[in-house]
Amino acid sequence: MSFPLFRRVSVSGCVALASVVALSASLSARQAPAAPQYDVTFDVQGSAYNGSTTFVIDKAGKVTGTMKLDTPATVDAKLNGEVKDGVWTFSYAFTMDNQGQPCSGTVSGSAKVTADHSGAEGTVTIGGDCSPDALSGTFAFKKRAK
Repeated sequence: MSFPLFRRVSVSGCVALASVVALSASLSARQAPAAPQYDVTFDVQGSAYNGSTTFVIDKAGKVTGTMKLDTPATVDAKLNGEVKDGVWTFSYAFTMDNQGQPCSGTVSGSAKVTADHSGAEGTVTIGGDCSPDALSGTFAFKKRAK
């Protein structure tokens, strides 16, 4: 005995499932573009710290990103804050490998952000258990060429 209706429904179901899988794969391939990369330099009381960061400002002015300094020490941080009228204000936590001893702290400050978001320059105050006293410094982000 043959069930042509069942075969048609099964074939239609397979075609529909294949379409959903193809659409899902297509949407996965269209993920958001990678965040722009910046070179970073911090000058903290005469010592230069260098590395890279992502730096994204959403339409509301909220900042997100990750920063990794790798010279002369490893410092990791997740950026935050807000840009208003071209000025970024922030206070974010960091961790650091301080000559084999892990420590942590907070970086607070502000920076002027270029209108095209290609860079930022500002001042910071650094506190936490990496240094017995608060430290001050300057920093600059410069967007990498694509």
